Amino acid sequence: MIKFLKKPTNLLFSTLLLLTIINIVQSYTTELLSDEAYYWVYSQKLDLGYFDHPPMVALWIYISNLFFANGELSVRFFAAFTLSATIFICWKLIEHPKKKEFTWLFLLIVLSTTLFNVYGFITVPDTPLLFFMALFLLGYKKYVDNKSSLSYFLISIGMAGMLYSKYQAILVILFVLFSNLKILKDGKFWLASLGSTILFAPHLYWQFINDFPTFRYHLYERTATSVYNVGDTLLHFVNIIAIIGLTFPIVYLAFYKNLKNNELFSKSLNYIIIGFIGFFFLMSFKGHVQAQWIVPISIPLIVITFYYLIDKKTKRKTFIYLASATLICVAFIRIAMANDGILPKQQDMHGNKAWVEKLKTVIKGKQPIFLDSYQNASAYWFYAQEQPLEFNSWNRRKNQYDLLESNAFSENENIALIGNKHIKNTADTSIIKRNKTKLYIKHLSNYKNYKGLKVTFKDNISLADLNTKTLDVFVKNPYANFDENNIIYKVVLLDKKRKAITNFPAEITFNKAINIGNNNAKLSIKTKETTIDTAVSFIQIIGQTHKDMPSFRVSKMEPLN
Repeated sequence: MIKFLKKPTNLLFSTLLLLTIINIVQSYTTELLSDEAYYWVYSQKLDLGYFDHPPMVALWIYISNLFFANGELSVRFFAAFTLSATIFICWKLIEHPKKKEFTWLFLLIVLSTTLFNVYGFITVPDTPLLFFMALFLLGYKKYVDNKSSLSYFLISIGMAGMLYSKYQAILVILFVLFSNLKILKDGKFWLASLGSTILFAPHLYWQFINDFPTFRYHLYERTATSVYNVGDTLLHFVNIIAIIGLTFPIVYLAFYKNLKNNELFSKSLNYIIIGFIGFFFLMSFKGHVQAQWIVPISIPLIVITFYYLIDKKTKRKTFIYLASATLICVAFIRIAMANDGILPKQQDMHGNKAWVEKLKTVIKGKQPIFLDSYQNASAYWFYAQEQPLEFNSWNRRKNQYDLLESNAFSENENIALIGNKHIKNTADTSIIKRNKTKLYIKHLSNYKNYKGLKVTFKDNISLADLNTKTLDVFVKNPYANFDENNIIYKVVLLDKKRKAITNFPAEITFNKAINIGNNNAKLSIKTKETTIDTAVSFIQIIGQTHKDMPSFRVSKMEPLN
């Protein structure tokens, strides 16, 4: 066996095979993260786009589901293979006369890069992103070497695949372009880009017909009300260390030394690292920056570190010690992830099966509605194999459930409303979820909801229009049994940060009997105030159909002219 592994090719493929098996075992023995359950919901109906992300993660899960009908492997199985494929592509990015002699070093660098390895046993949008990023960089390297037809093909497929995985792909593409602006003079590169655009066009069309929900959410809605917190900026620098692990002093030293390297491919790796760190440093001034957002720098750092350590024997010894310590820590963490009770506090991947089973027993067949938690709704759906409903309060962020027709129900006889502390005082009972936190359950009967009802303003609204107290609207009604007296309307006025300033009771009066489809109506604002505050920047209509339920969105948030 030792003689067999002395051959570099045997060592590489044997390690990748063993890693694949380990990741499959880890996938099987570790419960889903709540975000993974949410992406599994995506895969239940393949589409060209989803509220939060492009569709590639849903396809990744769908492929896993072809091999396993249920259980965690139905979500993660494909990821175990694609991580190993990503590592192999990274190996192909390296050209060095001593490369094969140091195969073991390459593998040690890869396996000790902490967050990078997580994507072999969890499936999130970063999982396919890393695969297609490696493919894109391979195409670019071939382009730098000889501008072969294969290089253009890999660049085109890599760009499209990255864009279908996560919008951060735009950063990877831009930073590579910035490192070599001469590429813009290459007509074949523009043809490759056109090919990527054509491949990506169906997703852009999906965004268009759905009113660009993902773009609006990521570009504005998620940070519209955020306030700068110095802790977000400090956390960004912690993340830069955490995604690498204990080897970070050597890894970032290698990067620093590589900054003087002007070889085109190496320069592109530097630009990606600097670009991501700098971009998300600026983003930290707008809100929380998550560690996985900068994980794409792992691939350039792996390649740069390998080149550096080949010729630095002393640094190599230090790296081996640090990498060995990292592997021990990672092994412990992976065992703890798979086994609830090892860590003093339950983590997100612990206890989900238990609380889902307990909840099923408590609600006794009633239709569950999860209040303001797409994560809980998704975990329940996956482990109970029963589709719940998810209800967003009007001022909570939207999610994929807002786009599901099956979630826009009209009425149910027996409802179990499930929420956190916000329904604690009216709840009928509760269950322990995790770490002594509770889910509260409120039983409702004869509940009607009209989440599918949509109101739009006929014209752009100005402050003067608002002060007339009467506005013309369209009401899109999908319900044959709609009772117009069953909804209590309010008009909410918001400032430029989209924070609610005040709200007023309102009525909607129809010009004639309401039918299915678009109906003309008038919105009357019931307020004793003679004029409305000029600080108002947005207006939104909300509705309530049950005293124990919060209000829901009836209209989009519209700006005042």
